[in-house]
Amino acid sequence: MTPAVNHENLTALLRLLESGEVKVVIDQTYALGQAASAVRHMLDHHASGKIAIVV
Repeated sequence: MTPAVNHENLTALLRLLESGEVKVVIDQTYALGQAASAVRHMLDHHASGKIAIVV
C-alpha cells in the first residue's frame, strides 16, 4: 500500500506532529559533503532513528 501525498494527509500529519502524538526521532545529522557516510551509517543498520542530511 502506498500512502497518498495530498493536502488532506499532510494536514493530518501536521496535526499529529504539533500535538506531540507522533514524534520524529533523528539519530544523526550529516553535512551534505558527508552524505556517503550517512548512507553507510544507515546501510550498516546503526541508525536508531532517521538520518538527516543538511546543507
